[in-house]
Amino acid sequence: MDTSTWDLQITEELDAFCIKFEEKIEREQQQLKACKKKYELEMKLAQEMKLNSELTQQLEELNRRGGELERVCATFESLTITESDRNRLDNAKEMYQVAKEMTGLRPDFSAPLNIAKGYVKNEARRLLQAFEHDVGDTEALWTLIKNTATQGWPVINDKENMVPN
Repeated sequence: MDTSTWDLQITEELDAFCIKFEEKIEREQQQLKACKKKYELEMKLAQEMKLNSELTQQLEELNRRGGELERVCATFESLTITESDRNRLDNAKEMYQVAKEMTGLRPDFSAPLNIAKGYVKNEARRLLQAFEHDVGDTEALWTLIKNTATQGWPVINDKENMVPN
């Protein structure tokens, strides 16, 4: 065997070895990529399963609350207003409207139960006066209503309390 043939044979074998080695490296890299992808998917699956579990718990809680709400609604649906209660309610509404027109009193129903709050309005004199008293202090409220209704109201020039046109 001459040297050139031997060199050629060694070169071919070396090339074949390099090709096999590169193929093996390529397969290993592909397996590594597949393992990374599998790991990412498993992590994503774990996150999705955790989220699914949390959402399932929330859904169970909402269903429980929904059941309670349906029970309460059913209770309210079964309530009826008797004719006498309806008449009393209508009379109370009418009395409230009359009192409102006569006194100019406009209560703030969002105030605490122990506080009488709102304003007194006099459209004829274009006046508006806010108030806030203890519920038991009815005298102060009646004094305010009286002063709003009469010409000698002490804050007649108070622009802050004037009703806009």
